Amino acid sequence: MTSDLTRSFMEQTVSPQETGSPELTAFLDEAFRAAQRRWPGVQLSPPAYAAHMGSIAPDEGDLVEALKRVHSDDLFLACACAAGDQAALRAFEAEIMPRAAVAIARVDPSSQFIDDICGDLRVRLLVANDRPPEILRYLGRGPLAHWVQVVAMRLGKSNKRRKPKEIAMDLPQVMDTLLADDPEIAPFAGQLREPFAKVFAEALQDLTHRERNILRLYLVDGVSAEAIGKMYRVHRATVARWITRARETVHRGTRRRLAEAVKLDGTSFESVVGLMWDGLDLSLATWLGASIDDAEPG
Repeated sequence: MTSDLTRSFMEQTVSPQETGSPELTAFLDEAFRAAQRRWPGVQLSPPAYAAHMGSIAPDEGDLVEALKRVHSDDLFLACACAAGDQAALRAFEAEIMPRAAVAIARVDPSSQFIDDICGDLRVRLLVANDRPPEILRYLGRGPLAHWVQVVAMRLGKSNKRRKPKEIAMDLPQVMDTLLADDPEIAPFAGQLREPFAKVFAEALQDLTHRERNILRLYLVDGVSAEAIGKMYRVHRATVARWITRARETVHRGTRRRLAEAVKLDGTSFESVVGLMWDGLDLSLATWLGASIDDAEPG
């Protein structure tokens, strides 16, 4: 199995490493086994998993260290869902879709709206038409649940654009959504909502014009990393690296400013920072999407 994993990975990656190192082989082997433990019953062949990992791998730097930062368990589930594995689809429905419904409810809490957008979301992500299911666009840079929330929110906001008076999800609401996942942190919501929105917006100013454009294309407009690569004449892995760097820039800037703005004990602050990182794409999509909406004429 190990040789198949490495060979399949290297056939897809554009890493300068021409052959698989022992470290890469060991990482892929353990990542596959860990994913099987995380998602028991989900069936995905080792070569298919490794090939998908290779397709999203960065094209420079320490390959194994970069891959360790990827949510490889969630990539396993996404790839298995795209392949139509029934156990994977059941796991997606049980663990991911309820989180998507939470994000949709922030746009419109009516049960009919949530059901409609959830239906559209399933088709968008899991059904192959003239191209592979869109869930394969997930790059593993954050948890799959939060990436799906971004897509769900984008679908909901797109539906609402025909009704200009509807109020879309804002950053304080994003913080509420994230805090709701952790009952121990939820009591700090009132203290964090407005400071988070302020320092997050300030941290976004640390991004270059290109980084903001790429994040907007990827998170708000739903343009794939491969398509963005064609726009900039680079490989999709380079785009994935740009997205990762931009996310890290915003996270570092927000963390630093938030530490100055609020007073929490070390444990509570680190828990908040962890939730903030997990929900970063959701926050970015909210801010970037609001920037677009604000720029449009009445």
